[in-house]
Amino acid sequence: MTEKKIEINPYIFRGYDIRGVAGKDLNYDVVKQIAKGYAYYLEQRRIKDAVVGYDCRLTGEEYKKAVIDGLIESGINVVDLGMCLTQMVYFAQYHYKTNGGIMITASHNPADYNGMKLALGYSNTLGTEEIIELREMVWQGKEVKTDRPGQVLKARNFQEAYIYDVVKRISLKSFKPLILVDPSDSYPKAEVINLDKKFKVVIDASNGTTGAIAPDLLRQIGIEVIEQNCEIDGNFPNGTPDPTEEHILKRLGERVVKEKADLGISFDGDGDRMGVVDEKGNPIWADILVAIFADDILDYLPGGKIVYNALCSKVVEEVVSQKGIPIMHKTGHTFIKEKVSQEKAVFGGELSGHFFFVDNFYGHDDAIFSALRLLEYLERKAKPLSKIIDGFPKYISSPEIKLGCPDELKFDLVDNKLVKEFKEKYAGAEFSTIDGIRVDFPDGMLIVRYSQNGPYITIKFESKTQKVYDRLREEIKTVLKKYSEINWDEGVNLESF
Repeated sequence: MTEKKIEINPYIFRGYDIRGVAGKDLNYDVVKQIAKGYAYYLEQRRIKDAVVGYDCRLTGEEYKKAVIDGLIESGINVVDLGMCLTQMVYFAQYHYKTNGGIMITASHNPADYNGMKLALGYSNTLGTEEIIELREMVWQGKEVKTDRPGQVLKARNFQEAYIYDVVKRISLKSFKPLILVDPSDSYPKAEVINLDKKFKVVIDASNGTTGAIAPDLLRQIGIEVIEQNCEIDGNFPNGTPDPTEEHILKRLGERVVKEKADLGISFDGDGDRMGVVDEKGNPIWADILVAIFADDILDYLPGGKIVYNALCSKVVEEVVSQKGIPIMHKTGHTFIKEKVSQEKAVFGGELSGHFFFVDNFYGHDDAIFSALRLLEYLERKAKPLSKIIDGFPKYISSPEIKLGCPDELKFDLVDNKLVKEFKEKYAGAEFSTIDGIRVDFPDGMLIVRYSQNGPYITIKFESKTQKVYDRLREEIKTVLKKYSEINWDEGVNLESF
């Protein structure tokens, strides 16, 4: 073990992953040093193997080489998965039987970003405390000294194995079930059955990695797929691959209406999040999808616990309470997964489009599997998506709005200034501070929090009436306008604010 100081931007070590600007915060040497710190972290836990994948970002292949070099120099054996999706890295941990794993991605951040999700155990990634521990190791230059470097194995038939594993868990009338015995070298494809009526789906991958996998997978099981922006391009020429952004859902909705499709599905850059529009082209915010999936699962497992993040609409609590137990928790895929495990919940979900199925899946977020579960639910209910949502409680709800705020200022702004301000302004309301400040009223709610993923704060609000919705929007804006820390020229879904 050696100890040497390395200069790395501390803010790339975020709440549950590592993200920074490629070429500024991250380069080959920085990534390699982080990989060596992670190898030291694994060595302390006697873990000797790791899987490594990367998405289509332009620096992905360079950073993959840096990661693998850092790991094998530290004695860690590596399975090189190549370009893939985040959920495929999780699946590879089971497939290759290893607790270690790194996915090189910045998810839905802009094209000039990259980063890493670091595994610890099956389907799990490092949380805040583990990220801090790793950061200290990296800063101190801690490394594993060994005269036995690790070996690199190229994954073989891996994508086929992933597709087989996902599809065999789904039941749709458009295909026959797959053989349940795992072949050693080849994986059977589903036998498509010709039906007069089958689903027609528009997929918009925003030129992210999912476009190389999702359309063909759905076609294998008899889904008619219309592709939009499914050509891989790490420059993201059609905009940042954030599936919940309004402009993405708007263009998706327009195509759904034009094609007379049953629904539209958008994906983020690394495939673990999705957005949806109904057959009329209307955007369905992902917290409503949380309510839909909860309703589906609780039909089979009544009384089950459902975990959701604090950004979610009151609809989620009201729907879940009819058949199960709602549990609100802190935003972040790692935090929600941990809470699902702790509570022995049957499902977890977030407004951002992360969904965690435990009933017949691993409990990690996989947007392709989530899309198939949605189709399965629609077929079982024999109703279009818009009709199902008509049966849910009604709120006028904003999307997740993001405003620019530097990383070094956002924590103090939210935790100290805004929490105090909103508690005073809405004295007598119900408050939660598990994630920023959430204020619940009988007919609506608002929440303001800082993002774990980038330099901004996030806002969401809703009400049962347009009048109260408009009033909340103006009241929130009035409060936020007081603070110079906020950059109103940067953000996401600003047109709703």
